[in-house]
Amino acid sequence: MQALATMTSACAEEPPPQVAQQATTPNALVGAESALTLKPPAPVSSQARGAGFAADSRFDLEWRNYTDHFHATGVSRHAWAEGVQAKFESGFTRGAIGLGLDAALFGELKLDGGRGAHNMVYAGRHGDGERRLAWAYPGMYGVKARASESVLKYGLQDVSNPFLDPHDNRALPPAFLGASLLSREVDGLSMQAGSFTKADPRGQTNLTALRTSYGRVPFKRVSYMGATWDYAPNGTASVYADQADDVWRQYYASLQHGFGSIRSIRLTGFANIYSTHDTGAALQGPIHSNAYSVSLSAQHGPHGLLVAYQKILGDQFFDYIDETAGVYLVNSMDVDYNAPHEQSLQLRYTFDGKHAGVAGFSAMVWAQQGWGADASLAAQRYGPNAPSFGAPYFRNGQPVHGRHHEFGFIPSYVVQSGPLRSAKVTLIAQWHVGSDYYSDSTNQVYRLLVTMPMRFF
Repeated sequence: MQALATMTSACAEEPPPQVAQQATTPNALVGAESALTLKPPAPVSSQARGAGFAADSRFDLEWRNYTDHFHATGVSRHAWAEGVQAKFESGFTRGAIGLGLDAALFGELKLDGGRGAHNMVYAGRHGDGERRLAWAYPGMYGVKARASESVLKYGLQDVSNPFLDPHDNRALPPAFLGASLLSREVDGLSMQAGSFTKADPRGQTNLTALRTSYGRVPFKRVSYMGATWDYAPNGTASVYADQADDVWRQYYASLQHGFGSIRSIRLTGFANIYSTHDTGAALQGPIHSNAYSVSLSAQHGPHGLLVAYQKILGDQFFDYIDETAGVYLVNSMDVDYNAPHEQSLQLRYTFDGKHAGVAGFSAMVWAQQGWGADASLAAQRYGPNAPSFGAPYFRNGQPVHGRHHEFGFIPSYVVQSGPLRSAKVTLIAQWHVGSDYYSDSTNQVYRLLVTMPMRFF
């Protein structure tokens, strides 16, 4: 999504750029996993200043070496793969309305990993694929049109908003099929709308139906709209809404504001909320819940400290769309801390090497505790023969409840010069300690990602 933006957004001394940004979050994993390579910020999308279809075209290769070891209660799987993304993005034809196209070929080579690796490597439609050593497919494609400062796209694409944000933590990212509109006609204001019908999941080469992450309920279409307003040099507000047909309507709002300078102390406050309600045929049952998170961070020089609190209000899990990182709650880290009535508290330390003479190096370490989960009312409603979307409310024969905690460490380095400039190495290490009746079991995750972007033109 953003190159380390969420890892350091509460720690940056400089004000936001003049181009209105999209909704963001201090959720550290969204940034660390979804921006594995350091990419330059997107230029202002101005049709009046465009140089033309060919002159503004670009072709990039991105290599990603991905190693993953996952251990949980009764489960142990690993994978090692090399992924490549070959992306062509055209400019726009001249005139009042410019036209263009995008296309990307994705490929992956499995170096290690077998049965049980799931979407760490290749996952076929029917659960097969353990023996597949290499595969390639059109990872993204689409047509686009631009008028003034607004861009309309249709095709298989990635998007970035509080509901649809590709969960890019494998060798290759997922993508979504549909239409999107991004408009920046007003200085400091970014507006979005879109409608999507299919996903191309991680580890797969075919389009599948959209579905919810916890309930596993498929649905036909998700549509959204929203806006992010940079109301001050150090302040941003966002409001969004979406509808997953016959499942839910979700509403999202966030506010972030910073004060001071990192040469002394810079304070940044952040708050956001999701409100979710069933709609139409209510395929995932009755849903009436709210989830919110608040955080306060302080930075002095390269050192940052963040404290965050999160709470789920309602008898349902806070759920989101599968294959997305569309859960901008601050405490959604290794696990989501999203059980009914759950509360959680996080303490996070960050180090930004550019303020300590170690440009390119950054690191963070965090500890988090969750408590107060109580799924008894939903479990009573669904009973022991619960439908698939009721299953998450039970654990070891009882309604979900109990305490749990986690620790995590993510160091990262971006090469600053030479032939490997912009190559990035990221280590993700996470330890979660569950309880007998909490929905997420004890697990350990060790992930090493080495990415290399290459620009041809």
